[in-house]
Amino acid sequence: MTKMKFAGKTRTLSLAIAAAIGMGAAYPAMAETEIEALKRELAEQRALLQQLLAERQAEKTAAAKAPAAAPAAAAAAPAAPAVTIYGILDAGVEHITNIGANGKSLTRVPGITATLPSRIGFRLNKEFKPGYAAIGTLEAGFNLDDGTQGQSGSPATADRIFGRQIFVGLQTPAGSFTFGRQWSMLTQGMMGVDQLGPNIYALGSLDAYLPNSRYDNSLAWKHKFGSVSAGLAYSFGRDTSGGAPASGTCAGEQNNIGDTQECRAWSALLRYDSARFGVAGAIDQVKGGTGATAFFFNGAAPFAFGDSGDTDTRTTLGGYANFGDARLGVGWLGRKVDTSAMDVESDIYYVTASYKISPVVKIDGGIHRIVNDDQDRDATLSVVRAFYTLDRGLDVYGQVGHITNSSKATYGLSGAGAGTAPAAGESQNGFMAGMRYIF
Repeated sequence: MTKMKFAGKTRTLSLAIAAAIGMGAAYPAMAETEIEALKRELAEQRALLQQLLAERQAEKTAAAKAPAAAPAAAAAAPAAPAVTIYGILDAGVEHITNIGANGKSLTRVPGITATLPSRIGFRLNKEFKPGYAAIGTLEAGFNLDDGTQGQSGSPATADRIFGRQIFVGLQTPAGSFTFGRQWSMLTQGMMGVDQLGPNIYALGSLDAYLPNSRYDNSLAWKHKFGSVSAGLAYSFGRDTSGGAPASGTCAGEQNNIGDTQECRAWSALLRYDSARFGVAGAIDQVKGGTGATAFFFNGAAPFAFGDSGDTDTRTTLGGYANFGDARLGVGWLGRKVDTSAMDVESDIYYVTASYKISPVVKIDGGIHRIVNDDQDRDATLSVVRAFYTLDRGLDVYGQVGHITNSSKATYGLSGAGAGTAPAAGESQNGFMAGMRYIF
């Protein structure tokens, strides 16, 4: 309304000025009294214009001051928690050759993983004083082929919703302190070095614990000192639902009637990362529990892992280097199962690499060699992948994998569930095409 009023009065003033100029030009012989009257009218119009301009300037000043008052008011109110929703949808069609004794092939849509396991998560952060915040994560995995839950545990207890991770804690200047179901430091010690991660053809095919290395009932601390990162985790009962392959199902936290050291676990991490290279090391140890067994995914029979003095220890060491749009990673993973009845060791050596050919095309792959002299079972696994980016977070991909077993070994190429391994000593090929949406 003020703008319309101002515009109207401005037009009135313009007409008056024009009229005055016209009158002065048309009637040069006008009487002195008429000229004085016109001058007085022009002076009144000029005063009105100055008043309108002053009002307009006052409105602008008030508008400029209004937003500045809002942050001050907001600062007095408690900060609302920031909630981030994120997820991954990843699925494709896989073809595997030479399965079992009859050597048949299988074409399927695998549910557990493709290049990454599908999931949805909620990340929370609420700062309550400078440098201090409450943090939390709830992350649910699911099988994209049929919509069932991932990491839900054994069929008898398949009711775990947030099976990938769920924790709450504090972020402080001394690091983060969290409680709940969390990843072992082993997983974080291999990031960047192993560039294939939980891919369907990767390290998880040789040791299925790696993409499932989580602890129930755990405490964790992580902190970054410049380029150096460190972490510790401890579990009072590592798995209550049988979701961690290789080391058996434990009954969780034990009461004072039983052996309170059963099923406990711990892990530690130390890594250095820079723009050009990084190195990392981690260790993960889980203890045995009543009824638990250990095995190596190679066809050898499981063996007893039922005492709290039994340990399953994995140690990793590796590094990576960046060369422009390329990255090369080299790593080692050693495993030792130490029980009262027997000890078994294995070593995995791997090389992974990636190269971004263009802004929308990327290729990566790796060669992995596992050696298990105690059980006389070795294997070599190779994989190559290619991604084409359609949009931010949206990729289509294709990959090819191959595994060769020694005479007694039955390591399977595909990490998407059991039942697809070849016969002892046989090789296997796998092919997959799919798409991935990260949001």
